[in-house]
Amino acid sequence: MLKSARVPGFLIIALVLCIMLLGGCTNSGSTRNGVKTYGHDGYMGLSNSNPNLPLGNSNYYSYSSDVKFMKEKLSELPGIEKSSFTIHDPDIDVRIRPQAHLDEYETNRLREQSWRLLQENMPRYRIHVYLQR
Repeated sequence: MLKSARVPGFLIIALVLCIMLLGGCTNSGSTRNGVKTYGHDGYMGLSNSNPNLPLGNSNYYSYSSDVKFMKEKLSELPGIEKSSFTIHDPDIDVRIRPQAHLDEYETNRLREQSWRLLQENMPRYRIHVYLQR
């Protein structure tokens, strides 16, 4: 006579749960409502993970705030009487007028310091510093 094989109840429950988990969590590669996933929507993907990262979109930064920041940085250097900026993205022409008491060596050193300071703080631009007399 054949004996019936008895399957433990927890094994049946575990098998049913596995089938539900594996089969119920797929969408067969389609979306029903047109919602894009996290990495592909352009808002929360890699392009937005660091808002200060320059990505070649020069409209992200405002030129007026950049000029204001550059003027603040140049004010840290002694010897500059006046400065002006012309932006031709990605180039910035900076014209500085050194104070009258500076000699040629100090003026050239001021020009070099200005360039180094701005290039360090504004890496998305190519800085060109000119002296005005």
